[in-house]
Amino acid sequence: MPNQRFRSLAIAAASAGATFAEDARSASDATTLEAVPREIAQLPVIQQMTEVVPAPDLLFGGAMLIVIMFIHATSIRFTTNRLIHRSEIIMLRPTRWRADLLMSGTVFALLGVHLVEIFIWSAALVYSGLIADWRIAGFFAGNTYTTVGYGGDILPIGWRMVAPIIAISGLFTFGWTGSVLVDLIGRCQKIKDAALGPAAGRRRI
Repeated sequence: MPNQRFRSLAIAAASAGATFAEDARSASDATTLEAVPREIAQLPVIQQMTEVVPAPDLLFGGAMLIVIMFIHATSIRFTTNRLIHRSEIIMLRPTRWRADLLMSGTVFALLGVHLVEIFIWSAALVYSGLIADWRIAGFFAGNTYTTVGYGGDILPIGWRMVAPIIAISGLFTFGWTGSVLVDLIGRCQKIKDAALGPAAGRRRI
């Protein structure tokens, strides 16, 4: 009887010890997993990257870049559809002045798209508190968006990497606009050639 009790106590103690060891191992594993992000963040390369492009700059600038590209895509789609529709109508009765009118109208529409995008960047800078004055924000956003240049001391310290992201958005959108202008010039030239008639073809030969 005492042997059975002793055996039961031994089994219970062994079970409790195994459970404790398993809990300790699980806690150790959890602590190790939690320590992994801290260890990664302490790597010299990661620290240098966060110094070059701080997370707040990246999040703010990246979110605004997505907004700008969405607006530009919508505007370009509308402008391109309008251009195709108008050029097909003009080709029914082609004249040089109507081709010039189509070109100037499309160029002004594209200019308006870029001005709206500069205004959106200006609003983001003002409402985020990075720049207090609307005029300064507009001047800064316009200069940076067009990659003309900007004053390095306009943005607060710690937020100055927003400026290159604004410039990147301008590079993307101007490149996209350039493709529309190439298509526009080609369509307008076809209209002018059709307006001149067979004489245009003989002159090119």
